[in-house]
Amino acid sequence: MTVLIAGETALLRDALTELLQAQPDICVLGQTAGEHETLRKAAALEPHVVLMEPWAKWSAVIRTVRTLRRLSPCSAVLALPSRNAVVDRQALEAAGLRNYLPRDAGWTALLAAVRSLAPAAVQDAVKRPVPALSRRETEVLRGVATAMTNQQIASGLGITTGTVKRHLHAAFRKLDAVSRLDAVTQAVAAGLLIPPAPGSACGAETLDVG
Repeated sequence: MTVLIAGETALLRDALTELLQAQPDICVLGQTAGEHETLRKAAALEPHVVLMEPWAKWSAVIRTVRTLRRLSPCSAVLALPSRNAVVDRQALEAAGLRNYLPRDAGWTALLAAVRSLAPAAVQDAVKRPVPALSRRETEVLRGVATAMTNQQIASGLGITTGTVKRHLHAAFRKLDAVSRLDAVTQAVAAGLLIPPAPGSACGAETLDVG
């Protein structure tokens, strides 16, 4: 599925791009930094999803969403309002907004929301059975999910760092993951790993298994 990321905060746009590009079923078509650029690129690229960090008052956002849906009717719009934003959900839905998430929703919720907006044909194409993880692979990924290093995981499980790496490599292959964060995300999405408690540093270390 294809995604266009729009918003005024470059740091947030870059973070979202890095997260989504790491997913094997998602392609980020680009970033935009303002209303007019977003409308122009959406009309030209027709992404499956426009992930939008609102850059104006919500009354202006309603106008933007309505125009975007007219220029690119096949694009679903997912908004990320600020934590304290007062959102008129009924008005936004009437304008064509498909969904919105609070800024503190978390990566797993964001990925689930983005994927839920993919056309049915795209969702069917990326569905695949995920092999079960072994008990030790699950324990290692649980450590990764709380931002533990390989050495910390090895110490906690009473195994060597080399053994930790082997279990991570095996989990990566089963989940078709490209990073530590991606492995945790895929395992959670597949129901193979319980999400970390809110406030934990899930996925903070996104280095490769080496």
